[in-house]
Amino acid sequence: MAVVEEGQLKGAFKGFHNKETTFEFYGGGKWRQNEYKYNYYYAYMPYAKVVDSGGGYQLEVEGMNDSIQVVRVR
Repeated sequence: MAVVEEGQLKGAFKGFHNKETTFEFYGGGKWRQNEYKYNYYYAYMPYAKVVDSGGGYQLEVEGMNDSIQVVRVR
């Protein structure tokens, strides 16, 4: 699995919610959740990475045991 983007997410991270939830990296990358999965977790500017899983992209956030499928917004 290749890392597509990594770094800190901007602002307060409140976990995964629905397909309208977006995640923005310092550095400009913006990703939108692409599956419904609710998992609340609060962290301020957590380290995260987007990996190419072969069938799409997965967002992995430090401190969470779960990942989420995402699509690039910009």
